[in-house]
Amino acid sequence: MVKRFFLMLLTLVGMSIIIFVLLRLMPGNIVDIMFDSAGFVDPAEKAEIEKELGLDQPIHVQYAQWIWGIMRWDLGFSYVSEMPAIDELGPRIPITAKLAALALFFSVLFGVPLGVISAVRQDTWLDYTLRVISLSG
Repeated sequence: MVKRFFLMLLTLVGMSIIIFVLLRLMPGNIVDIMFDSAGFVDPAEKAEIEKELGLDQPIHVQYAQWIWGIMRWDLGFSYVSEMPAIDELGPRIPITAKLAALALFFSVLFGVPLGVISAVRQDTWLDYTLRVISLSG
């Protein structure tokens, strides 16, 4: 049980590092995007915003601050609506949960009977047909 817990923890840390690196590999950063959309670049103002957002710090410090923010449910601010990101996500969570539940329902509704048919009719034309259908879907 302890081993599984540490494997889960290692997986979560690994996935968070991958997500953080992928976010940082995208071309430009939010400051570049903000200034490109405004059409002008003042280097002093750009440096000030980068410092305010912590983008001038080493990558490991940025990662630690990012993880600390996630652990406290502080996802930052939306640059479009200028509201906390968690307030933007909140109203969308019930809709996403309903969509996920509906997808799970249809997966079970079709997947279980087709799996049973495939198991009962193993090595017949029906089994191979269902395998092809499940692989192509």
